[in-house]
Parts: sequence; structure tokens; C-alpha cells
Amino acid sequence: PRTLNALERNRGRAYAMAFTAAIGMNNLLKAFEYWRAGETKVHTKFKVPMDERVSAGFWEAGRGWLVHHLHMDKGRIVNYQITTPSTINASPRDPFGQPGPYEQAIVDTPILESVADDDVKGIDILRTIRSFDPCMPCTTHMDTGRGVIVREVNSCGCTLE
Repeated sequence: PRTLNALERNRGRAYAMAFTAAIGMNNLLKAFEYWRAGETKVHTKFKVPMDERVSAGFWEAGRGWLVHHLHMDKGRIVNYQITTPSTINASPRDPFGQPGPYEQAIVDTPILESVADDDVKGIDILRTIRSFDPCMPCTTHMDTGRGVIVREVNSCGCTLE
């Protein structure tokens, strides 16, 4: 931005904190109303459904949609998947061979490390991926053209070993 906006960001945080406190106060007052009326039950009996169920839940997070998929049968979970926004944003190649945004971003990224090929950490590639601000502790796989190098790297970390 042209000008610093730290003051505005801090003001926004203060407003959010005050708003959250107001919501909490309203909920507390509502709880007191229930308590005075004798409604003190805080949970209901839950029964696991025994028939087949398929469901999905969606939540819009800062980076995109968080999706939960659930398949249950006979009271047991058959399949449960969580698809995070970063997974969607990172997306591997699609069925038509179109690379995902991360792969497109690192194409022709020069490796500037002055170490032997076997010691390459791929910090230039990691910097490029981190510029997307992903939320993905993962293993990074790099194809050097001479084979795939696999390095265990926590992409959320600030330093490399």
C-alpha cells in the first residue's frame, strides 16, 4: 500500500474484540434468562444413526472453502475426508493436464543455492510456494529432471535445518 495502515489494522482488531465481547455478553444474558426460567439442560441425548448417511459441511475460511465429507453406515464411519482451502488452491494437475497454481509458479524458478545437487534444500522453490501463504505442513517433492528429490520440510516453518 502507499501508506502504512498499522493503525487501521489495530483499530480493526480492537473493534473485533469489542464486538466479540458484546456477543458474549448477549449470550450470557440469554443464558441467565434460561436459568431463571428453570431451563438448565445443557445437552440432549445423542443417538448415532444406524442407517446409511452421506453428508458434507462447508465453511468459508480466509483462504477459501473448508469442506468436510462424511459417509456413515451401520453407525460406523465408512469414509471421512477434509479438504482444506490450501489443498484446493494448491490443486495438482487437473484431468486435462493443466498444472495447478503452485506448479505454474515454480516453473523455471532458478535454484540459487551453491551446494552439491544432493544437498539442495529447494529454498527458492519454498519461498515461491510460501508467497501463497499456504496452510500445509507437508512433504515437498521436487523433480530436478534427474529424478524426484523428497525432503521432509514443514512449509509453515520459518527456517530450514
